[in-house]
Amino acid sequence: MRLYHQPRSRSARVLWLLEELGAPFDLTLISREDKQTPDYLRLHPLGRAPVIEEDGGPVFESAAICLHLADLYPEAALIAAPGSHERALHYQWSFFAMTELEAPLVDVARQLWSDDGKPDGDIVDAAHARFHRATTPVEAALEGRDFLVADRFSVADLLVGAVLAFARTAELAELPGGLVPYVDRLAERPARLRANAVKA
Repeated sequence: MRLYHQPRSRSARVLWLLEELGAPFDLTLISREDKQTPDYLRLHPLGRAPVIEEDGGPVFESAAICLHLADLYPEAALIAAPGSHERALHYQWSFFAMTELEAPLVDVARQLWSDDGKPDGDIVDAAHARFHRATTPVEAALEGRDFLVADRFSVADLLVGAVLAFARTAELAELPGGLVPYVDRLAERPARLRANAVKA
């Protein structure tokens, strides 16, 4: 298996998961320019990171890759058995991370990082409001717990935690106080530290 990884992109969450799994893999570091080459566009038609290449072919979309990898290594216990309620919760929080938490952050980033340097304050404010509404159920699920599902670290924490960390490190949104210890705890995981140490 090969991971095409652009540091400081969504591929960092896949690299983190691979480190958590202890799975064997090859790593290819790519740049923004590499993603527009014909060879890379055959792996990801939109020229984005990450992509994994496995025996059956390429797979893109970071959350899909993470769920797939967790399935491939059940001994790591990062995803529950198919058909179980816990498995449904892993899906729930993984999709929630992408659709409810990350989507408004992308709206903020597009405004703050626009080429003309003139963010639309109304769009930023509305996106911040959506993000903070979405953090409320995460806080509620973590009340009295360290992790989202069955109080054990899982692929759900990795995906939710990666998005929350992105909000903070990219200075796109302030985290609610109740989520700061959770994000800090995830940041100190040895696998996360190893993944973050990989630089372009």
